Amino acid sequence: MPNENLVDQFTAQVERFVQSPHVNAPEPVAQFVAAVGPRPEERAIDVACGPGLLAKAFGPRVRELVGVDLTPAMVERARTLAREAGVTNARFEVADALALPFAAGSFDLGVTRLALHHFPDPAAALREIARVVRPLGRLGVFDMTTSEVEEEARYHNEVERLRDPSHARALPLSELLRLAGLAGFEADHVETVDYELDVEDWIARAEQSEDEARRARARIAAAVGTARFGGKHIRRDPAGALMFTVRWAILVATRREG
Repeated sequence: MPNENLVDQFTAQVERFVQSPHVNAPEPVAQFVAAVGPRPEERAIDVACGPGLLAKAFGPRVRELVGVDLTPAMVERARTLAREAGVTNARFEVADALALPFAAGSFDLGVTRLALHHFPDPAAALREIARVVRPLGRLGVFDMTTSEVEEEARYHNEVERLRDPSHARALPLSELLRLAGLAGFEADHVETVDYELDVEDWIARAEQSEDEARRARARIAAAVGTARFGGKHIRRDPAGALMFTVRWAILVATRREG
């Protein structure tokens, strides 16, 4: 998806993103912070920061946090959220994750949350984070994963794109680790977080046509009792609502020297 279309998608989603219980669930964010272990002396960059939700969690724990996002409306919302939360050491600017406007080695820590699956080239995004993080600096990634089985992963990503055209591709965990390694990072810690979503709420939080929503819903329903939808568990609750379990990955890694 061209950058201007991505900006349009995320401009339309700003308030829903901020208010989403799924995006704002405190437990996964706390797990991410605990896994990364931000340090008071670190200068951190939050790549594709969205409305600045990580600033509240990481800002008080680092020396400085710089958030960048391609969507101006997200950056403005991030500034507002940081101000309301009393986070005084964070600043935000509009920038492309694939061409960060910072010198090599400018940061001690690079983090990104729920963003890699939107990048048309996640390998390039990880290489760019590696460029701006100093040798022996650190990386923290929190993102959705998909099945290691190619057919299941393809079905999952097709449904995700019906629901949200800004979705590029969720990665299997093994591919995330491989791409981080190729970018120059050595994995220190990996864990997964499972979280159940209501399909109707999930669909409502993105921008799509009625036909796309209908097709996404139908394809998930058709996968009940199978592993077809990215290997995810799908069920109907007692009221008949369609639910599925998303699996997020947390990766913490160290930038290799040289």
